[in-house]
Amino acid sequence: MDDVMSFGLDRNDIKGGVLEKYSCKKGMTDRIGLIYTSPQTIFSGVMIHYEPNSKRNFICRKSICCDKFGEPTNRMGCAVIKYGTDRLGNVKTPFEYEILPWIFSASKYAKLKLAGSEFSLLDHDIKVACGTGATDEQMQKLDFTTCKESIWMKKEEFKKQVLEEAKPVWSWIKKNLAQNLSIEEIKDLIGGGSAVEADPTTPVDLDSVLKAM
Repeated sequence: MDDVMSFGLDRNDIKGGVLEKYSCKKGMTDRIGLIYTSPQTIFSGVMIHYEPNSKRNFICRKSICCDKFGEPTNRMGCAVIKYGTDRLGNVKTPFEYEILPWIFSASKYAKLKLAGSEFSLLDHDIKVACGTGATDEQMQKLDFTTCKESIWMKKEEFKKQVLEEAKPVWSWIKKNLAQNLSIEEIKDLIGGGSAVEADPTTPVDLDSVLKAM
C-alpha cells in the first residue's frame, strides 16, 4: 500500500486520531517492547477518515472524503512484544510472550514520545497501565512508563527470533491500517457526490530520527 508511510519517534506534526486499539484489559498493567529493525521505521502510518455509520476507517483521497469529513487524521501501528505478566506488569515464570500488532492514534503516539523522552524506547520496554474509566475498550486511557531495560534485546539469539516472528505482523499492519477505497467506493459509502481524485502520497517532512532521545 503506497499510502502507508514509515517513521520513528520523531514526528511532531501528528494530528488527533479517531480510534485506538490495544489488546489489554481494564485495570491491568502490561509490559511490552517496540519491535524494530531500524529506528526510522518503527511505525507505519496513513492518513484516514472514519465513517461512523459503517464504522470503517479508509485512506484519505484528498477529494470528496475531505469535503464530507474534513481534515484527515493519522492512524498508525507497530509490532510489539507483550510479555506474560501479573496484573502489575511483573514478568511471570515460566517466561511467555506474544508478538502482536498495535494500531493506535496520534494521541497515543504523543504519549509514547513523552514516555521515551528520558529513556529511549529503542532499548527500554514500556509498562502500559490500562485505565478503568472508559466503557469502550477502544477509547481506554493508557499510561506509559519506561522500564529500565528491554528484555527482548538482552540476548542476541532471542532478538533474532523475535524479529523473525514479527515479519508477518508488520505485513498485517500495512494491510489493515485502513481500507484502500476507490473514489467510487467512497462515494457509495457516503451517499454520492463527485470530485477529482488527488494524489494521496504527498511527501511528509520528517525530522531527524529520535533527535531528542
